[in-house]
Amino acid sequence: MYVSSIFRAALLSLVVGASASAQSATPADSSSSPLSDFLRRSSVSISAVQSRPQGAFAERVGLGYGASGAYLFRLDDAGVLSLRADVGIMTYGGDSRRSMLSEAVGNRVQVRVETSNYIVPVLFGVQLARQDGMVRPYANVGGGWQAFFTESSVRGTGDLYEFASTTNHSAWAPAWVAGGGLAMPVYSGKTSVQLDLGAQYVAGGRARYLTTGSIVDLPGGAIRVTPVESATHLVVVRVGARITR
Repeated sequence: MYVSSIFRAALLSLVVGASASAQSATPADSSSSPLSDFLRRSSVSISAVQSRPQGAFAERVGLGYGASGAYLFRLDDAGVLSLRADVGIMTYGGDSRRSMLSEAVGNRVQVRVETSNYIVPVLFGVQLARQDGMVRPYANVGGGWQAFFTESSVRGTGDLYEFASTTNHSAWAPAWVAGGGLAMPVYSGKTSVQLDLGAQYVAGGRARYLTTGSIVDLPGGAIRVTPVESATHLVVVRVGARITR
């Protein structure tokens, strides 16, 4: 999908980098508009991710895959300290089966019924980073929550897109996060691109969620939904690209 984020840092070099950047600021920087200053202090990371459940969560759920995005706002000119917001979506399993569209048409028209389980982390915190060199380590901490939902959808057996869907179950849990990574410049210009390799440990609270087999079809079209419950700790590994001005 995209490209990368993970570690290395020395506090002294971060402080030196911050003071050097502040000293090199030009008058044009201080006279810039609020919008241009906001953009100058902002960066965005887009990543492909793998979720690795931990503890009791790993006994019920396998590896998950998806995508995430992070927004960073530098609190100082050097970018040593930033506010960070993360949001992502990962699927951790499901099932698929063929069925007739309706009793009226019987098996003349068949559809594929697909059920997928999702995790949506929404996290906020701070990040400490080094902003010079070929390898730029960073670390971040924060909190927020994780949403869990299971959705079933229907599409034609020869179609790429669904035409109907239903959310079978949803829940959420509070979460704390700690992580780090490495940013490595790959392109510098008016807009810079860095390879972003990283990992975060998400300490998720208890939640009721569905796994493969939690939904059972009953006669007459009814279903039985049986959630399981546990803490929802996981490790999220990211490979992506960071874009900054």
